[in-house]
Amino acid sequence: MSQQVFRSLTDFGFSIPQLQILRERLSVPQFVYFSGPAGGGKTRAALMVAWTYFQALNRPIRFDGQDMSTDQIRQAAKEHNAGILFNDMASVHDYMKAGYCLDCRMIALGIAFDGPAVAAQAHAYLLAYLPGLATRNDVTVIAVGRDDEEPDNPFHSVDLFAA
Repeated sequence: MSQQVFRSLTDFGFSIPQLQILRERLSVPQFVYFSGPAGGGKTRAALMVAWTYFQALNRPIRFDGQDMSTDQIRQAAKEHNAGILFNDMASVHDYMKAGYCLDCRMIALGIAFDGPAVAAQAHAYLLAYLPGLATRNDVTVIAVGRDDEEPDNPFHSVDLFAA
């Protein structure tokens, strides 16, 4: 794994207020949805968040949500896993499994296959797959992008929307 995954979240582009919101929201069941264009840094951001808020605090998390069945998600909840990461979500079934984590009182970290780098637009995109989330307050959307004009810039743009 690249050393860049282990940079601090502020070095990546998260602001202190965004990190305070994340700390509060990741202490309860939550769907954290990472969106952004291909190559924009959403997978790296999700891994950094998972490391910071789960592994570094000894909160069990699984990274194989994409391959899990709903029975396996239910079993992971019984085993007291705090969360599950779903990578490259592209189908309705992927989104439904991530949504099921909320029903099991866990945190789902979902990484869109591709999506907008503006959090409000990414939230609308997410609701196209899981319209029931519109009435819930346990959804956090993180949209990640890069500055195309400065490709060597180590900072990413991070936009956060908490519903």
